[in-house]
Amino acid sequence: MTAFYLSKPYDPPQAPQNLPLGRPWALLGGNSPQQFMKSYWHKRPLLVRGAIPAFELAKQIGEPLGSAISPEDLYKIAGDDSVEPRLIQSKPWTFSNGPFKKKSIPSLEMPDWTLLLQGMEAKHPAAAKVLSWFRFIPNARLDDLMISIAGLGGGVGPHFDSYDVFLIQMSGRRRWRISEQKDLSLNPNLPLKILRDFKVEQEWDLEPGDMLYLPPHIAHDGIALDAGCQTWSVGFRAQSYKELLQEGLWRLAESLEDIPDLEKRFADPQQSATHDSEQLPDELIEQVAKKLKDLKLDRVETFLPGITAYLSEPKPQACFDGMANNLSPEEFKRQLTKQALHPHPQTRLLALGTVIYCNGEDMTSNQPTLIQAAWQSLAASRQFKGTIGKIGSKNSLFEAFDAGWLVF
Repeated sequence: MTAFYLSKPYDPPQAPQNLPLGRPWALLGGNSPQQFMKSYWHKRPLLVRGAIPAFELAKQIGEPLGSAISPEDLYKIAGDDSVEPRLIQSKPWTFSNGPFKKKSIPSLEMPDWTLLLQGMEAKHPAAAKVLSWFRFIPNARLDDLMISIAGLGGGVGPHFDSYDVFLIQMSGRRRWRISEQKDLSLNPNLPLKILRDFKVEQEWDLEPGDMLYLPPHIAHDGIALDAGCQTWSVGFRAQSYKELLQEGLWRLAESLEDIPDLEKRFADPQQSATHDSEQLPDELIEQVAKKLKDLKLDRVETFLPGITAYLSEPKPQACFDGMANNLSPEEFKRQLTKQALHPHPQTRLLALGTVIYCNGEDMTSNQPTLIQAAWQSLAASRQFKGTIGKIGSKNSLFEAFDAGWLVF
């Protein structure tokens, strides 16, 4: 059995609430987050040796570190369909969706396979801590942390992503080959999105603790050089403008239901006789234009609440167990003074000014000031502890807790 299986599990630290955005980070190759975003984000690749210094320091004292999550634990998690488990095998290429029983996953000693597990921040605290390192990038862009574990030679083939990604080597070695080629056409004869013609321009072998950042549309291919190779991928999302506008318009249309004045019917007492009866009347056009202006539907700010609500929606696979939070409103209120409340790992929180959206819902409008402040704390620092005053009949904080969206 390969020696790194016996290495000590790495214990990733939680990022501080106030990230030092202007200071150099080892994670970013000595760049500060501000420098990284200016020089690399969405622009060019960055290879960082020793992005996690603990791996090299442990190696120097003869106590090598391995992944925070063991292969056995990953196999167990692969039985959960909420992590969208996928098994990819090469020679020939095959692809299958989980969940998987352990016996259906190749052994570590078998070559040419890869197991992919999405949304791992919701399944293991170590993954959630690693994800916290990247909170200098807006949450609206952050997607999830995916873990791949592979046998020798395992990979998913040369491909490209439509989003930014940080590839962190956590166990074993992986050879990364990349290309900034313009031809991104795919091979139509394969079950995976593999490039038809991959032309390698740069190549590196990443050791545990190394990291590679890739902006969108950089062709890349990762091949495991050790059995049990683990790569942790922090991925981001980039919706099309069509998707953003469609979702914003749909939610905007729903909000019109709450405006009684729009129930009034169109009237045209000033309409004159016309020879052009086939034409849409100017009177109707003018009145609709006035309504749009009165409702501010001609301004981008009107669309932003719907877009923010959409971007705060959890993944379709997200599962919340409200039954586990069996406190009465008064017990909940007392508990808040003793213990911090946190978003569930699958909960998404976004702010639009002072309005906070949680899992697609506006949680702060028409709520007491103390409740609004609690939500703002949850969104900004992902925790809240304190007093919330009297709990009324509609308290969005308790309702979210009761639904399992928030947890102690």
